[in-house]
Formats: sequence, structure tokens, C-alpha cells
Amino acid sequence: MSAPVKTKTVPALEARTHLGEIMKEVQGGRVRVLVEKSGVPMVGIISAEEFQRVIAEREARFEVVDRIRSRIPSVPDTEVERDVREALKHVRRRRRA
Repeated sequence: MSAPVKTKTVPALEARTHLGEIMKEVQGGRVRVLVEKSGVPMVGIISAEEFQRVIAEREARFEVVDRIRSRIPSVPDTEVERDVREALKHVRRRRRA
């Protein structure tokens, strides 16, 4: 079993100065980096592999929404989106419990 990926927070100036080193750490899959500017999180740096996984998962979720929409075309988009948000809230609550 591989070790969990840690998230490291760095100021923007440090990220700019040490970008090459940060890229090596992230590419190795050991770290994710959250870049802050004036203490405010601005961007995250993740490996290309993790990025592709996140995008694929997102697209799969949208496929589900599109399938739902195609089966109930008479329902307004806002109502479908509300129902999906409510379902996600319910699932997240169950996972936290």
C-alpha cells in the first residue's frame, strides 16, 4: 500500500522561486501543493496523473447528469440541478457520519 499524498502549502513567491523542485515533488506523487498569495489559497499543483483522474471522474459525473436529463426532458434544468445538489448533500452527510 502506498503512503498517502500530503498537501503542502507554500507562498506564491516560494512557488515561483522553486517551481522546478515543486514539480519534481508533485510529479513523484508524494505531495500536492497549495499556493497562497497573501495567505489566500490561489491555485493547487497536482501531478498530471492525478489531474487526468480528476478530469475523468468529473466527466463521468456529468455523463450521469446528462443521462438523467435525457430521461426527463420536461423538467427544467434548475430543478434537475437542485435535485442533484440535494442528493450530493445527502451522500456527503452519510459519508461524514
